[in-house]
Amino acid sequence: MPEQKPEVNQRKPFSGMRVLIAVAIGASFGLAVAYFLKVLIDNTPAEIDLSRLRLFYLMVITSGGLGGFALETMRQLQDEATDPAYRHNNPHRGRRR
Repeated sequence: MPEQKPEVNQRKPFSGMRVLIAVAIGASFGLAVAYFLKVLIDNTPAEIDLSRLRLFYLMVITSGGLGGFALETMRQLQDEATDPAYRHNNPHRGRRR
């Protein structure tokens, strides 16, 4: 009979679908930044190889997706942790002055 670890909160299981949605949102932000950079680079007199530009745009889009992945994964892991070091009691959180 395997024992359950007491430090893992079983009320909220880790949601992979939320992580995938966060990756898609992050990649769409990366796509928007890549498009902005494309317009900016197209309107400069610089001559840059097309394959290098495509790799640069791919890197920007991938970085956005990776950022969304990291943020959502860490948020879910922090919510699941029962260790008090991960629980920040901020009385001003969510209030307006």
